Amino acid sequence: MLKPSGSHLKKNAERNLAMGIMCLTVFFVLFITSIEGIPLHIDAGRYETARGIALGLLIASCYYFLLLQYPNYRKGLIGERKVTKALSATLTGDYSLFDDVMLQSMKSGNIDHIVVGPTGIFVIETKNFKGKISYHGDNWEGVGRKSPSRQARINAMRVRKILTSSDQKSRPFWVQGIVVLADPKAKVTEKKPPEHVKVFRLNELADYIRSQPKRFEAWEIGQIEAEIKNKIQPN
Repeated sequence: MLKPSGSHLKKNAERNLAMGIMCLTVFFVLFITSIEGIPLHIDAGRYETARGIALGLLIASCYYFLLLQYPNYRKGLIGERKVTKALSATLTGDYSLFDDVMLQSMKSGNIDHIVVGPTGIFVIETKNFKGKISYHGDNWEGVGRKSPSRQARINAMRVRKILTSSDQKSRPFWVQGIVVLADPKAKVTEKKPPEHVKVFRLNELADYIRSQPKRFEAWEIGQIEAEIKNKIQPN
């Protein structure tokens, strides 16, 4: 049931890790050569101040790449894999799952998952955060800076747009945006549900997808899958 899988999160995690290691290496070299009294010391003369500024910038860069960016992308990648594993184990073969999708119309970011099956099209935004999470409409706390529900709604509209603009139209496309909270330890408080977006724990996701009324026949699902494949950016 798995369809072409992207590598957006994996590439970003690897890129930030590589940048962090590179900055750390350069910092180490500059720092060692700045210590007086050792054989590797290099007298920078009037450029000593510049070397000190460079050391500060490199420390800040290491913190950004290794302690902020890389863990966030890594956490997101783990969350997406949890969703993939759960859906692959519970949905039947008449459903298809696209992972880590970057459409040709997208300049940045990705769509975590797209599920296509007889009960509809589901565009899923995955968050893998621990601790306290609360939301009031599109206003979220505890999941980073961006609103997951707003992102899920935007991505659902993107998928609907590429399908309704295709040459092969069957009927109005029903596309549901979903936010999935993948970490079971998260303590979630709902103050007001987001508009046109569902929010679920991971163990609730497959049941919701399967419980929806039948919307597509097998031949329609094939057309939808083909159109999505055609609009995915190559890795």
